[in-house]
Order: sequence, then C-alpha cells, then structure tokens
Amino acid sequence: MKEPFDIPFEKFKEYINEEVTFNLGHAYEFVLASAMVSRFADRFDDGTPMDVTPSSVEDVMLKYFAGLRAWEVEQPDGEVDTVVFDGSGLPPEVLYALANPSVRKTRDVQKLVTTAIDAVMKNSTLTRLSKNVISNDEPDLIEVICGGTTGQMKTKSDVDVFINGRENRAAGFSVKYGGVRQVGQFAGSDPIKNMIDGFSSFGMDVKSLVRPIKVAMGSVVGLYTDRKDPVIENDKRLLFTSVNGVFSQITKKFGKSWLSKERNIDAMSNGLLKAARGTEDDLEIIKSGFSFDKKSFEALTRGLVDSSKRGELSWKHMPTGNPTIALYSNNMLVFSIRFRFDADKKKTGYKVRFRLLVEIGKDIVKFIDKYRLIG
Repeated sequence: MKEPFDIPFEKFKEYINEEVTFNLGHAYEFVLASAMVSRFADRFDDGTPMDVTPSSVEDVMLKYFAGLRAWEVEQPDGEVDTVVFDGSGLPPEVLYALANPSVRKTRDVQKLVTTAIDAVMKNSTLTRLSKNVISNDEPDLIEVICGGTTGQMKTKSDVDVFINGRENRAAGFSVKYGGVRQVGQFAGSDPIKNMIDGFSSFGMDVKSLVRPIKVAMGSVVGLYTDRKDPVIENDKRLLFTSVNGVFSQITKKFGKSWLSKERNIDAMSNGLLKAARGTEDDLEIIKSGFSFDKKSFEALTRGLVDSSKRGELSWKHMPTGNPTIALYSNNMLVFSIRFRFDADKKKTGYKVRFRLLVEIGKDIVKFIDKYRLIG
C-alpha cells in the first residue's frame, strides 16, 4: 500500500489552492509535531539542543515526505538517541497538501511554522524532556505521534510524546489553532443534567436554579426532519430564554461574596483544569503559539486566588446569541461557559442535543503571563 507522500500530488488538487483550503488546524498539528522532532533531534556537537528555526522545521517536513521516519542522533558519550515521527493519523488531504513544497512555502503554512516554533520553544515540558534525553547517558527512543482523526488516540490529546516505550506518556498536547477556544464540554440530550454536572465541576451547586429549564423542556419537540426544520428555532427560543434566566441567577448566587472565598476559587480553578485535561493529568494545551503547560496552570491558579483577594473577579452574563456567562478579572476575560443547542442526525431524523461548552477567554494568556513570575 502506498504512503500518502508516494501518491501523485496532481490527484489531490481538489483539496487545495493557493489560499490553502485544507484544515489548518490539522495542518498545525503536523507542523507542531515537526517542530517537536527538531527540538529533540537537532543538537550541537556538545549535545546541547539547538533552537528550533523555520529551516529546521522545513528540514524535518522535507525528510518526512521523502520517506524518513526516524532520526538518529549521536550523543557526546557515543550513545545514539532515535527520534521517531508518526504523522499517519492525520487526514490524508492534509498530508498530501503539505507534501508539496510549494504549499509549505505559502503564507498560511509559514505562519503555522512560526507559531509552532513559538509554542515549542516556550514549552517548559519539552525543554525539560529534550535536556533529559541528552544528559541521561543512555540511548533513548523518542516518539512524536499525531493522533488526528483516526481514533487511534482515545483521549483529548492531539500530539503525544513517548520516551522509551508507550507504557507511560512523557507528554500529551491538546492542540488549538486560530480562534478555537473550547477546552471542554458537557453534552447530552438532558440540558438539566448538563447544567448541574457542568457547574458542579466548578464547585457550583445549581440544582435549585434549573427549574425554568425543566418547565421549558415540557414544550420542546426535540425531533426534527433536518437542521433547517423551522421547529428548531422555536425550540431554541424556548430553551435560550430559560437558560438565560438561569444564568442570570447563577451570576447572582455565585457573585462577589462567593468569589471572595479561596476554597471556591480553588474548586473553580480545578474545574477549569479538569475541563481542559479530562482524566489526563499530564495533558497540556497548545493554543496557537502559547503553551498552557504545568507552569501556566499554576500561574492561572495563583492569578485567580490573588484576583479573588483583591475583589477583582466578577461574572458577566451575555444573553445574546448562545447564552454565556464569563469570568472576568477586572477587564480581562479569563474563561466562559456557553450553552449551545444542536440537532444531531439519528436513524429516524434529527434529535436535539445540548452542550455546555467551557472556553478559555481572549485575555487568558495576558492574565497568566501577569502571574507567571509570581510565587
């Protein structure tokens, strides 16, 4: 069976044009993984890691699409480390496109490269791991694996790094590119359960507040012929009205007094981290060029506690569009919780599905950087 890079590129022109029309999120996973390979494989004669550069990332991609899957790197003591790159989990159209040098030179892909370099060079976990494999005086096997959409990763992780076996992952990365802010969700056909479970994970008991949603659900049809069924808009209006009422009550019940107590902030911070990590305590988030590594999570928690003590935390209810409540520290949007109404395709038609989305705020990087050097 031919590998993607062996198939004539002309057959796949429908996937791309000069503006690069394939999924940039998946392309970023490949470029980011290439930058990680460079981080582990490119070293000076004394063994210290080189900086990742656009040319070093291009060199990894060029060799990958020429058929290379493993880089052997000699250490100063004579031992040889092996760095393996597996990008096969990504959609074929992404690999077909990136296999073409002219596509890799486009402005869109070059932006992916510079963004990936920024993320990798600033990630404390990758820095530590790259130094460890150099200094341990042992022949190491480093594997960088893209999960993509193949289902081979039954986790929230998009790119995994393994060292000396796959029994224990050295690092896992959930990759977000561009405007993607969602880090977690509570989904199902019962909006009341979604609401209770979602807010409970942040230490907020909303069971006494959700009755308006229960009442509204009594009038919701919930089954549709397609996603353009006019009944959907009526159902959505009913639910959004009730959810906005509940969100308004939540901002009052869990307002300034609740936000001033450190135990509540700890619970809320843990909820945000759990939404991002799921059950994977080692998972980190790479949002474009920023790494939410362990130190970032610690800085986030410090910042929320400090903001609480200063009385700077507050909720803002945004009722237009999808009902949303957002946590602010002064004027900085840290994270938000958004209610979404969807219609998922089933065998007998389309059925309503509700999602409570946890999203990082537009100012979270600035907020974390403010507290990164404190503590």
